[in-house]
Amino acid sequence: GVGVLGGAGAPKKAPPSNKSFGGAAAVLRIAIDCNLNYLAKSQRLTTNDSMSYSLYELNEYIRQVLALNFSETVWVRCELGQVKHSRGHCYLDVLQKNESGEEIVAQSQAVIWALKMRELRNKLGLELDVLLQEGIEVLISVRIDFHERFGLKLMVQDIDPAYTLGQLALKRRDTILRLRKEGLLDKNKEKELPLVIQRIAVLSSESAAGLKDFLNEISYNKFGYTFQFNLFPVAMQGANVTSEITKALKQIKTDNFDALVIIRGGGSKLDLVAFDDYDLCKKIALQELPVICGIGHEIDETVLDRVAHTSLKTPTAVAGFILHHNMDFESKILELSVLLKNHFISLLQEQNQLMSNYSVLMEKAIYQKINREEMMIGFIQKELPALIKNKIKTATVKLELLEKSVNYLSPEMSLKRGFSITLKDGKIITDNSQIKKGEEIETIFYKNKIKSTVN
Repeated sequence: GVGVLGGAGAPKKAPPSNKSFGGAAAVLRIAIDCNLNYLAKSQRLTTNDSMSYSLYELNEYIRQVLALNFSETVWVRCELGQVKHSRGHCYLDVLQKNESGEEIVAQSQAVIWALKMRELRNKLGLELDVLLQEGIEVLISVRIDFHERFGLKLMVQDIDPAYTLGQLALKRRDTILRLRKEGLLDKNKEKELPLVIQRIAVLSSESAAGLKDFLNEISYNKFGYTFQFNLFPVAMQGANVTSEITKALKQIKTDNFDALVIIRGGGSKLDLVAFDDYDLCKKIALQELPVICGIGHEIDETVLDRVAHTSLKTPTAVAGFILHHNMDFESKILELSVLLKNHFISLLQEQNQLMSNYSVLMEKAIYQKINREEMMIGFIQKELPALIKNKIKTATVKLELLEKSVNYLSPEMSLKRGFSITLKDGKIITDNSQIKKGEEIETIFYKNKIKSTVN
């Protein structure tokens, strides 16, 4: 007969997270080894004293051993390798790596048949899609099946999402610690938001309800602000999130935008797994644009929330944040305009007062000037005739003196006083060098004149 592992029948159903995939594989190996030893002793076929089996006999016996030792389902911890869907079925490569994560120490094939997929879909909803992703650690309930032709396969009966959440929490913590160690956790927060956010690059799914909420809230705002949006469509859950967002980031020209917004609708915790990815969060942390995210979860915080410049709970909250940011700037401008207006009013009032003062002073100065001029005119009118008379009298005296001086110095008076005038050819002789011997000269006296020759 066929032996049973430990001689105690099939193992009982293990509690969740109590057996790793490597441990389960080891149990299978021990069960097969024990029962093959029994087979070798009880049903040996000899050929030249060596033990041999037909392949079908060997595989059939292995199937019987597994059926007896694992008649019930067992819970197994493992990592999903490849995940493929075909005709409603889901085919999985499940594996376990060593502690360093570099070497695979156990691996097998698993399958979720279409009927079971529908049951799990009804039970887990959209969380099932998140759980069935490559690289996710899961706790699955499996029924071990061995077929003589197709070999060993694990039939998945159930999935425990609580285990995966726990593993993701540990991974999230490690990612945050790594980003903090590398100085990236607050890197994007160091970017300054522009005074006004108007040109916005949006990363979201075109069909996301959160995108519509965001656009409606920000486009039909009560302040009348206008915005320029550029949507870069990306997957917001599933295995393609990191690759599609990375591709979109390369397409964004930072000079053309004021901020980068990442938004999605609500969802379960497992829907947010992609936003804890180290590579994705590192790229967001190193973005030149300030990143504002609202990935639609009221309670849980992703690593993306931690590295973003500003994190809001919902897309609507993101729109409200941008509107209020712009409103703060407008309020400051309005406040400044009021201050400037008041300053100019005050300055104008001061200038008006100065002008009024200057007007009074000018009017007084003009009045005083007119009074002085009128007094001067009155004085001139009163004193001018006497001044003119005295001036004429003085001028007359001076004129008489000048007349006497002219008369006294006239040639006639000089001749009268005994002087004479000597002429040569009608010209006055003032020096004897002007005449020569033998020349004729004429001498004029007061009453007569004579001609003479120079000897």
